[in-house]
Amino acid sequence: MKTKLQPDTQTTVDSLRKEVREFMQERNWERYHSPKNLSMSIAIEAAEIMEHFQWYTSEESRKLVEDEQIWAQVTDEVADVLIYCLTLANQLNMDISTAVTSKLERSRSRYPIGYMPTKSETSS
Repeated sequence: MKTKLQPDTQTTVDSLRKEVREFMQERNWERYHSPKNLSMSIAIEAAEIMEHFQWYTSEESRKLVEDEQIWAQVTDEVADVLIYCLTLANQLNMDISTAVTSKLERSRSRYPIGYMPTKSETSS
């Protein structure tokens, strides 16, 4: 099945989850998708994002993605991370919207507007 490309403004989390689930089922890959394997895959793909920026300063890393080829490569790696995250959520029957909004609510309480971490908090 060919995917119709849709921007974020027209795509729901649920539709992405369904599309990822279908893709995995069509290939019979779900048998490999234990929480251990998926969490390791998320970390591996996240490391592939980091590779693009590893030896650059913060400013250089921002400029790096102005190159269309680099931007496309980083976009693919971000997509890989999200696909594995959606697959893990599917396997664990996790409601992503609830998880994200709940986490943001806890973070709002923990980190009120204007909060700046101290050096000791950032070094742990």
